[in-house]
Formats: sequence, C-alpha cells, structure tokens
Amino acid sequence: MINHWMFRCKDITRLISRSLDEDLGAWERFGIWLHLRMCGLCRRYRDQLSLISDAVSTFRAERDSRPPAVPLPEDAAERIKAHLKSLEEA
Repeated sequence: MINHWMFRCKDITRLISRSLDEDLGAWERFGIWLHLRMCGLCRRYRDQLSLISDAVSTFRAERDSRPPAVPLPEDAAERIKAHLKSLEEA
C-alpha cells in the first residue's frame, strides 16, 4: 500500500516536467527529492529530460546568434511552387 504522502512515478515525472517551466512549491520539491532517493528510473528520466532541455537551450542560443536568413525573392518562391506543382502532376 502506498502512503498518501508518497508520490508515484507518474506524479514525479509530471512534476519534473513542470519544474522546467515553473517554480514548484516546497512540498512538491520535497516529494521529488524523496522519490528520487528511492527510484532509479525517475532519476534517469530527470537526467534525460535535463539533457534534452540543455541541448535545446544550446541550439536556441546558437540559432539566435546567427545573422538572419535572407528571404527568397518573390519570383524564386513562385518558380519553386510551380516546379513542385509540375512534379505532383507528373
């Protein structure tokens, strides 16, 4: 039987995901901390989610530091659309 004060893995994974976007309350943080002491699978989930989050942040920083892309001239876009349409009809 699970005590009412224990979080299940399903609850913990949701809280870990939420913690990336918002600050959690003390009870939720404590629940995560306690659960992660006992559950290797949830620790692995947290580590993987953290790795993905860091990779996305790095990608965004690199993307934002690049100069803006040069838009295609209007006639080039129309030629591409026409070419794609002719490929569909063939």
